[in-house]
Amino acid sequence: MSKITDETIQAIASSFLKQAKQYGFSLNDYLKFTNVLLDEALKNSSEQKPQTKEQVKYDNTTGLKLPLQSERLTIREFQKKDISLVKKWLEDEEGKSFLLSRLSGDTESIDELINSEFNLFGIITLKDKTPIGLIAYLDIDTAKKKAELRKMIGNPNQRGKGFGNEASKIWIEYGLYSLDLEKIYLTTFNTNIKNIRINEMLGFRIEGLMRNEVKINGEHQDILKMSLLKEWLDTK
Repeated sequence: MSKITDETIQAIASSFLKQAKQYGFSLNDYLKFTNVLLDEALKNSSEQKPQTKEQVKYDNTTGLKLPLQSERLTIREFQKKDISLVKKWLEDEEGKSFLLSRLSGDTESIDELINSEFNLFGIITLKDKTPIGLIAYLDIDTAKKKAELRKMIGNPNQRGKGFGNEASKIWIEYGLYSLDLEKIYLTTFNTNIKNIRINEMLGFRIEGLMRNEVKINGEHQDILKMSLLKEWLDTK
């Protein structure tokens, strides 16, 4: 089992504290929760071994070009004809989150993002060519060889099936070994345990938790930044 970092523990604790505060926890409630947590942890540690999943292994094939293929998906080049469908995907909460700048909290224009020479988009499709999502590298810095990863499964009926992770894996391979990126990073409002673990399985590590970094709809939001360095994978 890989060592859980202090940054991961801190991020998970901060996520809980924020939810507990919204729920109305008092200091006494925190103390009770801590005691219950310790009791449950001790009981579970004696009953079963912790369940872990292996980190994703990447194929370092160079020269990959779109379309990219995985077991269930294809990522093809973004085309102008896709814009109307993408704008429809951007109407729900997951879509709106895709457009939010994690640094300012402002909503970015999909047209500006797509037309920027520093961004690269791909359309995620099923094997029958049905489009289900959007994936991108934003702010590609060719000098520093880094970029931000964002993804969205736009079709609500296709969420929760692991397509986002599957698409991320081949997109990361493409970024590392064909675009020659040395650092891929992501920023997210989602600081819960499940989201952190999923990103860690893809090879990302927590860089930091920026508390109350942006204000959205009148509420402060924490920003979790995670990154994947090519050198981490090359030394395995």
